[in-house]
Amino acid sequence: MKDKTFITLSGIFFLLFFIGIGALTLNKPVSNILRAKNVVPSPLKSFAVVFPQIASVGDKSQGKEPSKIKISVYIRGVDGSILPSKSVKLSADPPNIIIEPSDTQLTNNIGQAQFSISSQIQGKIKLIAKELASNIEVVNIPTVEFVP
Repeated sequence: MKDKTFITLSGIFFLLFFIGIGALTLNKPVSNILRAKNVVPSPLKSFAVVFPQIASVGDKSQGKEPSKIKISVYIRGVDGSILPSKSVKLSADPPNIIIEPSDTQLTNNIGQAQFSISSQIQGKIKLIAKELASNIEVVNIPTVEFVP
C-alpha cells in the first residue's frame, strides 16, 4: 500500500517538475499560455476598399438616380488577425452622402463590414470609419468623388 502511494506521489512530483521546466524553457509563464487573447483593432492594419472611386450624382429633373459606391471596411488586429463581430461606423466629411443599409455595421467572419454610399451633391468626400468598441479610426481609406 505504501509503495503505490509513493509511486503516485513521485509521478505527480516529476510531472509538475517537467511542466515547470517546460514553462521556463519556453520563457512563458503558464498563465500567459492559458490566458485568453484580447486583440485590439489596429488603425494601420485595418483598411477599406472602395469601388468605384468616382461616381455620378443623381439628377432629379431627368429622373436619374445617383450611382452607388460600394465600401468594404476590413478590421484587423495589431497582430494582423481577422476580427469578426466588431461594430464599424462609417461617416463622411462633408456629411452630404446617403449611407445604406445604415451607417453602423458588424463585421462578418472575415472581418468585413459592407456599406453603399450615394450623393446628390458633387464633390470629393473623405470617408471616416471607426471601430466603436475601441474608438479606433481606420487610417487606410481612399477618398471618393461624385461628378455630374
